[in-house]
This record gives sequence, structure tokens and C-alpha cells, in this order.
Amino acid sequence: MAKQSKSKAKRKTSAWYQRHANDPHVQRAQREGKRSRAAFKLTEILNKYQLLRKKDAVVVDLGCAPGSWSEELAQRTNENGLVIAVDLLEMEPVSNVVFIRGDFTEAETLAAMDAVLNGRAVNMVVSDIAPEMSGHKLVDQARCMGLNDEALSYAVNHLREGGHLLLKSFMGEGFDAFKQEMRGWFATLRVIKPAASRKASSEIFLLGTEFRR
Repeated sequence: MAKQSKSKAKRKTSAWYQRHANDPHVQRAQREGKRSRAAFKLTEILNKYQLLRKKDAVVVDLGCAPGSWSEELAQRTNENGLVIAVDLLEMEPVSNVVFIRGDFTEAETLAAMDAVLNGRAVNMVVSDIAPEMSGHKLVDQARCMGLNDEALSYAVNHLREGGHLLLKSFMGEGFDAFKQEMRGWFATLRVIKPAASRKASSEIFLLGTEFRR
């Protein structure tokens, strides 16, 4: 009697694992001791567009766990700079990063973030947030756009003039409208697909530079 084939879910999980394990950026992250391959997405963008060149910059990292972006940001600031990292999930400590566990859209978390800022304006807001996927494309896209809106709102209320916003988004319903909304707040808006972002993914990054009120 022939063995039953794997369920569709197990086949997909196995295929994902194989792609993940063989991904050159995953392998590089393991070699270099990075927390995830996402570090290379951030560093590519920061280097290409010459961002965070001032060591005393104030940066807010929204959706920071597991901390790969926070580690890179901390390396680009000195004792006069500040990196605040926020996430609903716990994160292993990162040197020279202030971690706040909570939802940045809620008043309690915002108050904790403002207390750390202590009146300092923010040079850059970064967000690698993605919603937990339900498998329902329209629902997941709507959640993504909602998170994008929240990140933009935070940036508008906390960035200094000339500051920057980098956030992850996904191509789909509402993306073009959000892009236009974001464009209205920045002198330049770029749509970026980093080399470390999987080609098959609809993941995209929006970079707004030179914030203006």
C-alpha cells in the first residue's frame, strides 16, 4: 500500500523551510551573527541613501523584534544618540538601545516612549512591522495599510524638520493611496525593493526623506 502524501500545509511548510535554509541572505546572517536576514534590508537602504550619518541621531524602531534593525541602528549612533525600540513581543537586549514592550498606538506605550525622548525630536522612524497573516488576502492587506497609517501618524507627530521615515508595506489594495498620502509629508518618496527581500514577496519599502510640516 502506497504511503499517503503529505498534507498541503506540511508540503508548504517544508518548501518554505528549504527556501529559507538555502537563502544566501539567511546563510550570511548566520555567518555574521545577525538576528535575522532583515538586517541587510536596512543596511542596504541606509548606505545607498546615506542616512543616519550623524552619530547623535535619535531613531525610533517600530516593530523591532527580534532586534536585527535595532542592532544596526545602535552601531550608527554614539553616546549622544538614542535608539528606542518598540514591539508587542519581547526582545533580547541590544546594547545602547532602549526597549519598550507595548503597542505604539496605545497611550500608555506612547507615554513611555515620550518619557525616554524627553523632548528630543526624532531624526528617523523605521518600521519593519507586518500584521499576523490570516490567509485572507484582503483582510491582511487592510491590516498592513492600517499599520502603515499608524507609523506615518507617529512620524508626523515626532519627526524633526528634515527627518526621515522608512517603513515596510505590501503591494495591493490601498498601497497607491497610502503612497500619495506619505508623499505629501516628504520632499522625496522612494519605493524600494532591497536585494535581501525575496523576489516572490509583495513586500516593499517606502522611504520618505526630508520631512516637512
